[in-house]
Amino acid sequence: MLETLISLLVNLLLVACGALVLLYVAGTWNYDFFSRRGIPSTRPRWPFAGDFLATFQGRSFVDVVGDLYARGRGQGLFGVFELSARPLLMVRDPELIKVIAVKEFDSFVNHRSFASEKNDPIMGRNLFNLKDQTWKDLRSTMSPAFTTSKIKTMMPLISQCAAQFTATLREKYLSSEEGALEKPLESNMKDVFTRLTNDMIATAAFGVTTDSLKDPDNDFYTQGQRVTNFNPTYLFAYFTFPKLAEFLGLRIMDEESSNFFHNLVHGTMSERQKRGIVRPDMLHMLMQAREGRLTVEKQDAAEDERARGSATKLTDNDITALSLIFFLGGLDTVSVALSFAAVVLAHHPDVQRRLQAEIDDVWEEADGPPTYEAVHKMKYLDAVVSEVLRMYPPAFATDRICQKDITLPAGAMSKPASIKKGTNVQFPIICLQNDPDYWSEPEKFDPERFNDENKHKIKPYTYIPFGLGPRLCIGQRFALLELKVALGHLLRGFALLPSPRTAFPVEWAVGGAGISPKGGFWCGLAPRAH
Repeated sequence: MLETLISLLVNLLLVACGALVLLYVAGTWNYDFFSRRGIPSTRPRWPFAGDFLATFQGRSFVDVVGDLYARGRGQGLFGVFELSARPLLMVRDPELIKVIAVKEFDSFVNHRSFASEKNDPIMGRNLFNLKDQTWKDLRSTMSPAFTTSKIKTMMPLISQCAAQFTATLREKYLSSEEGALEKPLESNMKDVFTRLTNDMIATAAFGVTTDSLKDPDNDFYTQGQRVTNFNPTYLFAYFTFPKLAEFLGLRIMDEESSNFFHNLVHGTMSERQKRGIVRPDMLHMLMQAREGRLTVEKQDAAEDERARGSATKLTDNDITALSLIFFLGGLDTVSVALSFAAVVLAHHPDVQRRLQAEIDDVWEEADGPPTYEAVHKMKYLDAVVSEVLRMYPPAFATDRICQKDITLPAGAMSKPASIKKGTNVQFPIICLQNDPDYWSEPEKFDPERFNDENKHKIKPYTYIPFGLGPRLCIGQRFALLELKVALGHLLRGFALLPSPRTAFPVEWAVGGAGISPKGGFWCGLAPRAH
């Protein structure tokens, strides 16, 4: 009996050991993916975990990516592994970034999917999510709507929102205890700026007028927050196991929000068609595109070769999805950039005063809010915005999927490399833009990097806050206009002061898919006298 029991225990132990060995092999078999191809890479310590396990152990995602980027120092290409132990090729050499994103673009057309068109018909038709010829056709259709002349027509709408925003802030200040005591009004700038960008996009994209500071629970703001606050588990599922995520019916955008924006867009279009309403906003341009009447001016065609006009007929879901591009590409990203700008300027009063002097001069010359041309000529404002986007790019990385086997040429830091179809390629934007190999004292906030004398010294493809190549962010011009108009109105009306609630230099917050400082974005606001 005893011998039988011992034999059973031994057999169970052998089975358990065998299972552990098999589990280890299953979790590590692909860890030589890059070494087999002669590409320097990491060797993760744990099966399945990859190189990003530390993000679940109290470290920020940005810090983990920065550490991996540093480990590849001196290498043009460096292999790492995601949490699912999937290979991820980090590209560090600007010349190779140019090859992948521009010269060999046809081999690297697509991003990874983050939604299924089958389960999520609106989010699945988002321009970032579309692939191959479908993306090319829709991008070509949309490009004329994002040219300079079209964005310029939206300037009055954006400026009106910013003026309303500043006036409401002043009302809040005067009605607050701090205002009565003539002390700065401490504000969570991320919340404040999210409400501003919500109102800008509501009016410029959807033709809806809101004041989210006065009416904080309006339907448009509430639904917008639901749309932009993605479920990180679902995103991870689509990035790592897209077929399984689609099979499980996972949706990035819930049905209520989907119905809200669909009904809003098509109700507004129906009303405009019945009453002959013409309004200089994105929805009007999408209606023109659907009818084949969205024209391309000569100057726009010259500045953007992709502005070729309609290439595909827009469906109802296309119009809703394209309107939501403004939300996905312009709400959280712009509010984050504005929030970082506020924190940085609060801690750099000399830069803030110089910027306010430029803003005051332009406002006084225009005898009120400036025109699009006047904002475009504000060189120091442009330099400040550019430096904020260098240090704190809201899209801190972007990717491409290799479409077919290809051999990349030798770079400044790498030998020729064979890249297999299906390999995920990453451009770590925040690392490149803060790399001491390319930027002198990258931790220093210095707008002079982007003045007329210095900006030509910037190494190409080391400054890519909006991406690059044919998949450059289609809303870049609109986002920059939002940033500049919002900062202009805010700094015309207020001085920004440091808050002890937000540490500077910035320490990264743990958790979330974006970038933010520990404790949030807090500043003091003190009204300026004119």
